[in-house]
Amino acid sequence: VLQIETLRTVAPFFNRSVKPPPATVFGLRIDGMQTISGTGIWLWRVSGAPEPLDAGGTKGSEGFRRKQSADMQVDAFVHQRYYPMIEANEFGGFFGRMRTLLATNLWMADRGGGAGGQPVHTLLPTTMLAFELRIRDDPNLPESLRAHTDEPLLHSVFGVRYAGGRFVRSGDPVFNADQLWCKVEFISEPATKWRNQQLVSYRFIEGVLEHEDPPAMVTINLWGEDVAIARLFKSGYYIGLLCPVVKPRTPGATVVAEYGDLTITFVTCSIRRQSEPAASQFSIAQNESGFLDYRRYAHRVQLCQCRKDMINLTLVARIVAVSDNLPYTDSDGTLDRYAVRIDDGSAVCDMTLWGELGRQAAGMLPGQLVLLFSLDTSEENGDVVLNGSVETGTQIYNISEMTSIPMSSALRSYSFLAALPPAANRYARVCIVAVEPVGEHIRDVRDRLAATALVHTACRRNVLRRDRPQFNGILEGPTDGFDFSCPSCSIDSLPNEDVTPVFAIRARIDDGTASLVVQVTPAAAADILRVSPSQLLELPDRREQQGVLTRPRGREVVVSITTFSESLSIEREVRIDAVCESGDVGMPSASI
Repeated sequence: VLQIETLRTVAPFFNRSVKPPPATVFGLRIDGMQTISGTGIWLWRVSGAPEPLDAGGTKGSEGFRRKQSADMQVDAFVHQRYYPMIEANEFGGFFGRMRTLLATNLWMADRGGGAGGQPVHTLLPTTMLAFELRIRDDPNLPESLRAHTDEPLLHSVFGVRYAGGRFVRSGDPVFNADQLWCKVEFISEPATKWRNQQLVSYRFIEGVLEHEDPPAMVTINLWGEDVAIARLFKSGYYIGLLCPVVKPRTPGATVVAEYGDLTITFVTCSIRRQSEPAASQFSIAQNESGFLDYRRYAHRVQLCQCRKDMINLTLVARIVAVSDNLPYTDSDGTLDRYAVRIDDGSAVCDMTLWGELGRQAAGMLPGQLVLLFSLDTSEENGDVVLNGSVETGTQIYNISEMTSIPMSSALRSYSFLAALPPAANRYARVCIVAVEPVGEHIRDVRDRLAATALVHTACRRNVLRRDRPQFNGILEGPTDGFDFSCPSCSIDSLPNEDVTPVFAIRARIDDGTASLVVQVTPAAAADILRVSPSQLLELPDRREQQGVLTRPRGREVVVSITTFSESLSIEREVRIDAVCESGDVGMPSASI
């Protein structure tokens, strides 16, 4: 599991042997502020910030002692970007209220001028920091900080207030500048992109403006050195940007913003409501075998919270990749094994699924949203790995392919095609403009359009001809006259009854804001075409088969849409995973 720990002490900077790497995230408290004598250069006096209350137990008695004693202090140069905050009336007293912040990319140097030639250790200026904003309703807030909360600033700068477990609009901001306040939903992995004819680092953050009516989506683009600030955030955090570069948008469209040269960042870490049980390994009872048993806890766990020896976990995550079968052989025989990589926005983790459950997962596609029940964890080579099998009660539900969700107006809202994020699961009401075949694999001799492909019924992946593994086209005769293999399942010879045709099509859809060519899963294709692959193949000539692909034109449907990027690619792919007729929305027969 990928997780960055926040260090709440400056002690590592004084370690003589090993210095903290630049990627380390520090939680710091500003204890004082002054200028260097005879100059206009500002300094902060900083020390380690207090731990949130639900983190106090994670370090045992040693951590408790450190919290009760004073941390060492060090000076830090203030970057000139923050000088206006020191002088502005709107931020009067902001740095004098035990202000805390998260920071990364920190380096320490000797600024000179110490008594007797002694070094004066000072942290170099950085803009990779976020000032923490606090609210009274946060039960995680340490008592030392509870007297200094930021409700007035949240109103004056961002026009929001916290009420009823979420942020709502409090009025127009007093501060006259572009600003953005959003809840983080997804943080992308670092990548590279061409920008201004240069290949630069790139990362994006997806969030929701939950105080708007209706709530709007936002994408924050980070370029170059600014990608480092994403280390400070996690899914569920609230972040505020003052003076970002906000691009013009049409009503209902996703807000697109960029981190600019003047942007100042604020953050409110996840607010745990008093009534909610903390999803922590230290709040879950251990069973008689010493495992942390989540069976009695209905709330789902985030990947960043996973540790070894947990059982009965519930997770919601997106599929990143699914491997071919990796059979495991021992003295008891051979067992099918599949590796699945998942991402829930807080971390990426690998999962091993065994036997029938692995074969079920083999048919899942990148970007699909899945619900997983009754997983357990183990440790391999220092990494936490998830495990599941039918024998241990693990169940997988593919949320993206559930047709009942598009049918229910209560379970989802609509998104515009023009505002689809690069990686997300959304629902849209669209019109089908065209359907075309894309069969690029082995297909039945009766397929005159290349609109189908032959797959293995168990894993739903394409089969190969044993005599000609490189063959990729229409068969010369009936299917039962050939021998097939399934490389995904590591099966050299498949019985003919285990080979079946599925649709292989793509569609152009339009919702009035954009027109997109999208992939279509075989199940969704059958719902769009209103025939099965076998029924298509039974039609006697090409003209009748073409009519099946032509009939959906102009039909209005509600679709489950997945946007994703294939491995090692920065290009966005769009796919329809489920579909229902627009006239069927709200039908009483819809169920999950």
